This record gives sequence, C-alpha cells and structure tokens, in this order.
Amino acid sequence: MKKITNHILYILFNLLVISSPLKADVTVAIIAPKAGELKQSGNELFSGAQLAIKEINDNGGLKGQKIDLLTIDDRCDDRLAISTAQMLTLLNSKTIGLVVGPYCSNRFSEITSIYEKANIFQIIPTTIDYNTSKTNQTGPILFLGSKNQISKDFFKFYNNNYAGLKVGFIYNDDPNNGYSSTAKALFEEFQRYGKSELLKFYTLNNNLYDIATQLKKDNIDISFVLGNNTQTPLAIQNIINVSPDMIIFTNKNNLSPNIKDDFSQIPNNLYTFDLPSLKDSLSFTENLVNLRLSGYEPKGLEAYSYVAIKLWSDLVKSTNSFDYNKLTKSTNNEAFKETWGDFLMHSGSIKSSQYIIEQYKEDEFIQVY
Repeated sequence: MKKITNHILYILFNLLVISSPLKADVTVAIIAPKAGELKQSGNELFSGAQLAIKEINDNGGLKGQKIDLLTIDDRCDDRLAISTAQMLTLLNSKTIGLVVGPYCSNRFSEITSIYEKANIFQIIPTTIDYNTSKTNQTGPILFLGSKNQISKDFFKFYNNNYAGLKVGFIYNDDPNNGYSSTAKALFEEFQRYGKSELLKFYTLNNNLYDIATQLKKDNIDISFVLGNNTQTPLAIQNIINVSPDMIIFTNKNNLSPNIKDDFSQIPNNLYTFDLPSLKDSLSFTENLVNLRLSGYEPKGLEAYSYVAIKLWSDLVKSTNSFDYNKLTKSTNNEAFKETWGDFLMHSGSIKSSQYIIEQYKEDEFIQVY
C-alpha cells in the first residue's frame, strides 16, 4: 500500500512540476497556485523568482554553481502541499537548496516540519494561513503575517469611518481557503469593542440573488465579500443590483486585474484589500533600482519572491555554504538582521503586516489606509 501511495505521489509531483532547461547543481522550488482565485498571486511569485535566479546566474551563480528553478502548482490544496513537501524530500535527481512557499496552507506546521526534518531551507514570502502566527518552527522566514490581519484592518478602518453601520460578512466557508478563520477573527474584533450586534454572517452559495435580497431585508449597510474569483464579482454584482448604494469591501485578488471585466456597473463605494508593496520599503530600494536598471518594474508579489531568493543567496554567500544548519543559524546573526530586519519575521517574533485598503475612484484604485 505504501509503495502504491508513493508511486501515486511521484506521478502527481511530476505533473505539478515545470523545470527550467538549465543544467544546474542547486535547485530553488517555488510553490504557489497556477489556477483558481489566487492564480494572479502565484504567477507574480513565479515571475519574481525567475528574475532573481536570472540575476544570480548572470553573475556567476552561487559558490560557482548555477541555480535551477522548479515551479510547483499546489492549487492551494493542503493535501497537494503536503505531498509536494514529501516528494521534494525524496527527490534524488536534484539538490533542493531552497523552497519558497507554499503561498497558502492551513497545515503550515505539518508542512514546515517536513522540510525542517529533511534539512531543506524554507522561506515563506507571504502566508494567508490564520494559524501561522502561533507556530514556533525554527526554520522559516516570513515576510507577511496571518490572514486574520484582514479582519483587524477592516475593523480599524470601519471604526474610524463607518462606526455604527451594520456589516454583513459574506464568505465561502470551504475550510481550504481559510475564510472561516477570517470570519472568526472579525467576530472577535467586533465583540472586543462591544459591537457584535452590528455584524451578521452569510455563507456564499449558488443563490447569490437571495443573499443580496436578504442583506437588504436585514438593513445591512456594508458588505464584506470573500469568495473565489468567480463567486466574488458575481456576488458583488447581485448586491449592487439590489442595493446600489451598498458599501462593499473585498480582497483585490478576488477581482480581475481589469476590474471593468467583472462588473456591468462598478460599485460606487468599492474598497479592496491588498498586500503591502515592497516598493515603499527602504530596505528594498537597492533591489528595486537594480531591477529597474535591468528593465524590470516589479508588480504585486513579484518583489516578495525576488527578495526571498536574494535573502537566501545573501545567507549562502555570508556562510559560504548551502548547509541548512549554517543558514538557519546565520539568520540570528546581528549583521544579517541589520540588513534584512525589515523583512525578517522569525519564529518567536512573528507579527502581521497591515493590509493596504484602496478605494476605486475615477477608474483607478487610490490607497486610503
């Protein structure tokens, strides 16, 4: 039975992996979705990794060795993320020097433990996992915090601008996407400030028009919609058809890059959450200048995977080694912290970065938080 399972995992792994034709001695694996609601984020992470690896290889590689790239689609499925981790630890044809990802996982500790036991260095450039902030793993480096930060930032913005209005949180309760945890965190914020009576929950289903009409019956003033990238725009369209003046919040990843592709009529009061950009970080300035001189202008999450690989390469250079234990130990070095402190969120001191809130006005998104 075990042999059959391993064989299935091996076939699955080879279906998921796309490797560069470059013959290399050390491989970096990027794990992120290539389809579904987070496809855009995954593509940006893959693109940023390609930029970093090209730059490293164009400059002689690391320790005289070229870097290869594997891009792995785990589809934001915990089972695939775990089987991917297992197969990477068993892979004999390549030397895995670094794993970047997975981008989303609700079984973070289990996946991280697999890499840690195999002495594979892992960097999480972002995470949408609610429970990550509670983990005590020693290996990973995090750039952004847990998904429940969306709830905290929503409440702060709401309390400062719309206090007293009734809020409807409409979400997809599939356990794999983590929105149930977002709902829990949102309730805790409203409850903490004695405003839980102003919050009501609705589960996204096929009856989107019924949800929209129920929101109106319940006198909801603000809709906070989190679903997949098919459900979300359809739900919002139904809401504004029934209640044109509804104030609406959603995750920017749940919408198309060109928002006009999603709506026949764009909501009057549309707000979106997005991950903060590294472009405004002083620590990223040198990297940004180098990219621009090479003709690249990083977008979205490209900067995060790019910096993740540059951070790893900096550790390799400083230790003159690809050894997991030396790299992990070096992350606590004061010189390393001085250089990478703005990005580094190591276990024991994980805190969440704030999300950006943008409002759609006059055909563009303008940051308001």
